[in-house]
Amino acid sequence: MPRFFIEPSALRAVGGRTQVTIAGEDARHLARVLRAQPGDRITATDGRGNLYEVVLTIVTPETVRGEVLAAGPDRAEPPLKITLFQSILKGEKMDWVLQKGTEVGITAFVPFLSARTIARPAPNQYAKKQERWQSIVTAAAKQSGRGLIPPVHPVTPWPAVPPMLTDQFTLVAWEGETTRSLRQALSQREQLSAVQLVIGPEGGFASEEVSALVRQGALSVSLGPRILRAETAGPLAAGLLLYHYDALEPAPSTFASNGR
Repeated sequence: MPRFFIEPSALRAVGGRTQVTIAGEDARHLARVLRAQPGDRITATDGRGNLYEVVLTIVTPETVRGEVLAAGPDRAEPPLKITLFQSILKGEKMDWVLQKGTEVGITAFVPFLSARTIARPAPNQYAKKQERWQSIVTAAAKQSGRGLIPPVHPVTPWPAVPPMLTDQFTLVAWEGETTRSLRQALSQREQLSAVQLVIGPEGGFASEEVSALVRQGALSVSLGPRILRAETAGPLAAGLLLYHYDALEPAPSTFASNGR
């Protein structure tokens, strides 16, 4: 069944039943692209861990309404929460990281500027960039059946990045690391609920930047003996983290697939 994100405010009790209202782009997509009809079923998630099976009652390009048939837990989200700090990349490379990272299961993105960042938007373009990147993540979250839409945080200049690191387990992928592999770093942690992953730009991190991150408690790790493109490192590392902590196991379906 097609899956859509809704705000909790889209749910309304009517006559002992729960009604869902979908408007805007999603309503147009249902009516004009999917050509949905009354009686068709969709799933809707509120981004807060709840999933709803909905039968459509009214379908127009402006407004789609439906009735909740069943509700249950949304099992699409991995138990390991990954925040990706990604130095801004050129052109479509950044788009690729956001799209594939969302598909893999990254929970949040923090784009930042570092010493060797090539693509440097002017400060007055930060908000526009953030809005565009958020739209890419939103589309990827819908396509991949995520249970939430990962937020894209504002563009962050380098001096603010190390202080942003919390006491969560933090890994910085660095090609200059020759002694500690990702596997070795993870072997010291039997279980994690959250991790911060820091990835540099096309030219890699300057050594003093890695030192600043390590002083904040980060562990520098190698992702292997081969040189990875900057846009490959984040999604790959996230996938390896999820695999290591058994967060890629198939989840049982919340509802039986018995609708159109």
